[in-house]
Amino acid sequence: MQQSQAEKYKTLFEEANKKCDGLQQQLSSVERELEDKRRLQKQAASSQSATEVRLNRALEEAEKYKLELSKLRQNNKMHIEAAKMLSFTEEEFMKTLEWGNS
Repeated sequence: MQQSQAEKYKTLFEEANKKCDGLQQQLSSVERELEDKRRLQKQAASSQSATEVRLNRALEEAEKYKLELSKLRQNNKMHIEAAKMLSFTEEEFMKTLEWGNS
């Protein structure tokens, strides 16, 4: 009877060891999966950070272009007004010449 109980405990011990081994394998698998997920998350965060940096640089460039465009428009407006004034002065000069010849 003691021998059968010893064999019963031995069998239970072997089953527990097998179960423990199976759980260890599952744990290792889950740990690898967790490490993979962490690595992917870190890569995604790094990629997002790089994208944000590029976006901020693009916005800064857009602001520079907007400012430059505003300056060009202002200069263009001044040139148009100067050209109008010159055309009036030229017309007046031509009238003066015509008046002097009459």
